[in-house]
Amino acid sequence: MRQLCSKRYKMALTLRSIFRCMMEDGFYPIYEDSHILFNLDDNLAVLEYEDGFLSVRLFFSIDPETCMLFMEVSNSTMLTTDLVKPVIMDDRKNIMFSCETMCDTLKEFRKFFPRAVECIREAVTEHKSEMKRTILSQGLSASSLIGTDEGISSKTKRKPLS
Repeated sequence: MRQLCSKRYKMALTLRSIFRCMMEDGFYPIYEDSHILFNLDDNLAVLEYEDGFLSVRLFFSIDPETCMLFMEVSNSTMLTTDLVKPVIMDDRKNIMFSCETMCDTLKEFRKFFPRAVECIREAVTEHKSEMKRTILSQGLSASSLIGTDEGISSKTKRKPLS
């Protein structure tokens, strides 16, 4: 049995092998043609893998009026996060936290994926705290922000990312 596992870890990584691994680890993902969807703290997360490049992304909605504030906070928090970067999407209504790396084997995936998930959680928490501090210091209304628990529902249908 151990020999079979060793061979499995050395096999080339594919989106299907990542999906099976995530199932084994209890994520209950949804396999789509070009990516895998899964829940991360009651939010929609997307995993993409192509040509040895792995990305894990978490999406949220924001109020267009808070876009500049989000950008200001992102610029300061990006200096403290090594792997995760917050990004404002083109529509200025959605944001993404992204963690990316090179990954060629299932063994590397098993090592990177839990770390990526934890880094995204920490970055979102830090970013959210900094947003609150900035709002309070500027005397802005916190009601204009959509919290992480009010973000895009896991049941929301999204177009495939390309």
